Amino acid sequence: MPAKAILAAILFLMGLGSSDLWGQNNAETPSVLHIQQSVTTSKTGFPQFLFMYQVLDGAKSVASAQALTGNISIENSSLNFSEVLWLLAYWEGKCPVNDRDLSGANFIWSDILKNPAQSVSQLPVDLHFPHPLPMTGCVGFIFGGGPLVKGEVTMSADLSLTYESSSSNNTVIDLSGEYCFGQDWGCQNATTDDAMGFAVPIVMPAGRLVELFGDISDSTFDGTRQFGPLPTGEEWGALNDFYLLPGGCGKFGKNLNSQGFPNPVLLSTLYGWLPENALHLESVPLEYKIPDGETGRATLQKRVERIPAPVAVNSGDCMVVIYGRTGDGATDDETQVKAVLAP
Repeated sequence: MPAKAILAAILFLMGLGSSDLWGQNNAETPSVLHIQQSVTTSKTGFPQFLFMYQVLDGAKSVASAQALTGNISIENSSLNFSEVLWLLAYWEGKCPVNDRDLSGANFIWSDILKNPAQSVSQLPVDLHFPHPLPMTGCVGFIFGGGPLVKGEVTMSADLSLTYESSSSNNTVIDLSGEYCFGQDWGCQNATTDDAMGFAVPIVMPAGRLVELFGDISDSTFDGTRQFGPLPTGEEWGALNDFYLLPGGCGKFGKNLNSQGFPNPVLLSTLYGWLPENALHLESVPLEYKIPDGETGRATLQKRVERIPAPVAVNSGDCMVVIYGRTGDGATDDETQVKAVLAP
């Protein structure tokens, strides 16, 4: 089953590999933590791998993340679909040797990569936080995933985390979600009607919205009978829109199933639910033109990093993330985007 939003993904992960990397240098400010990890697996069920790092004085230290740069990639040795969820976390109070359940973890970054072909799928990471993210000196780098059905997958990361020994009162809000089109199963919800879309409502705390960051990965599956069909025609694509609704979630908050995920609704209807004072924060349309004589199999991935003029957010205001699709066939549309709120 495809990866869920961060919390759901963590609960679903099955295996756990870990490595403890302590004793990083207490360098002068700013400091850089280099994260270089690679794992090859053919295990299904989203095996998870956790790598712990201790900087400064560990979990007792107050720190702030200023930037995350480098590269992440997944390489398929077969034609089978794969995906990997990447996470960066920190712990407070005490630095665990191995927090298998990640129950004490605080997540500040996540990315998603998908690959429906025998190839390398990679994405540069070049994120900068003018409003630094909170962290401690106890840092965990986690990735989970691999082949969904079969095949061997290599997951690799080469990242640099720039941080300072200083406090941050900013808050990181998770806006992630995953929805399947062109098949009636998988993801957090799914639809076979190409005219439908999904809208995820997130009730916000008070603060000033100062940044959106993360990535989007909208991918076909691999064309095998385990999944829905590949897109046909001249092109397919995806719509990804982020809105801030003052005063509450309105109809979006009422359109949830028993698991708390949105039901599919005509895409035109979803946009019609937006009130006149809705603030359009970001739009990420993705499109793939199918070459003559080839299939529509592809992954459309894009980095998200928007630093708007600060936007006032009142407690109870609503962030709405709209997922739509153009074309036909089966696709797995996912965002791993965060919002940063300053006091």
